[in-house]
Amino acid sequence: MNGFEIHRCYDEYGPIQVFEEGPYRYMTFGEGGEQSRILIEDPAKPVYQYTQAMLLALLFQPEPQQIIMLGLGAGSLANALLKHSDKVLIDTVELRPMVLDVAQRWFHLSTSSRLTIHLQNAVTYMDRNQQRSDKSDADLIFTDIYSDRGMQYEQIDPDFILNCYESLTDKGVLILNLWDEGKGFHPLARERLCKQFGDQWVYCPIDSGNLIVFAFKGGCPEISSRRLMPLANRLGKQLDIPLRQLLNHLQHS
Repeated sequence: MNGFEIHRCYDEYGPIQVFEEGPYRYMTFGEGGEQSRILIEDPAKPVYQYTQAMLLALLFQPEPQQIIMLGLGAGSLANALLKHSDKVLIDTVELRPMVLDVAQRWFHLSTSSRLTIHLQNAVTYMDRNQQRSDKSDADLIFTDIYSDRGMQYEQIDPDFILNCYESLTDKGVLILNLWDEGKGFHPLARERLCKQFGDQWVYCPIDSGNLIVFAFKGGCPEISSRRLMPLANRLGKQLDIPLRQLLNHLQHS
């Protein structure tokens, strides 16, 4: 890793380190590589291509009212979504209290009242969410559950996917940040997504090896560059990210 360390702390899961590298600041969980990175002068601008690709979800739900985000990291995705809309409400679930503390102290995580943080296991949260009498379904559910060892397989567990499906609005979208294991797509993820969503999903492969999946509860919309490009241009300009180029990477299941 490049950069110089400016902070280190430990919890029961291991170290959390913060580094600075030129105009950037990033978080690691030890030897497993970077977990999150921000541009210090603009913390709401997603730096990683896979995070930018996750925001393609706004092409399908341009004005989300309720979002569930599983996995906080440094909070760049949450900051970007809050910047996109002054009406959206976000429930973010993070397992490690120390990660939240680091995101607030070192990564300019928003203090907006529209962002609620739940310190809980994401699988448990989604299971209990289904049992709440007052639960409100989400327009978008983002899952980005990683540790220092890589992607957590809980996010492709059939029961977890079912709980996400049932927590979406009728036209809601589930967005998963997966890892392709060098196979071009994750075979087990494909099997389990097809079981719950049929063929109503698309994915965006990323050079780093990430695969961003968009699964549609209400049926897959027409993925037409001609139809979506004007909105991609507007959103890309607003968020200062190359959504137009990423749109061209979308592939059908």
